[in-house]
Amino acid sequence: MAVLLATAITYAERWGFFHAQAFWTLPMTAAIFYTLGHLAFDKWAWRTWLIHFVLDIPDLRGKWDCVGETIDPTTGAVTYNWTAEVTISQGWEKIRIYSQTKHSRSRSVAASIVMEENVGYILMYSYRNEPRPGEPELKAHHGYAEWHIAADGASAEATYFNGGGRYTGGRMKLTRKTRGN
Repeated sequence: MAVLLATAITYAERWGFFHAQAFWTLPMTAAIFYTLGHLAFDKWAWRTWLIHFVLDIPDLRGKWDCVGETIDPTTGAVTYNWTAEVTISQGWEKIRIYSQTKHSRSRSVAASIVMEENVGYILMYSYRNEPRPGEPELKAHHGYAEWHIAADGASAEATYFNGGGRYTGGRMKLTRKTRGN
């Protein structure tokens, strides 16, 4: 597409549609090439195993089953067991984590994947949680979670903590259900 547009601009100049050499031709062509290249990479190339292998970034896209435990900070005892379905949407520049439980839903605000030597991939994110209507005991809150991804990318162990409306923390075990979006 960018090549066709650049060719059209070149012919328009040759045929006299522009009275002088257009000063904007080169920047416009570069911007178009960059934009289309970026979109193509994010839409198609990013989703191939080869790109993930070369860039050393795991493909975490898909649905994950989550089994969580809320832990009492003073005793370390489990105070509440819960389950969730987690959906990860991932592109070249962005990763988003969405979680749904029986009582609330959350979405990531900021997220990052890091590779720690001798540990593996770690997905770190902050999130905003909102209770479903009719849940008087729950309050909207924000929190932080950290997943340690297994080497095969099929499971993870995680910890989380909350603040700003609900002060709890705990651990999660996640198992991948589907790959891709």
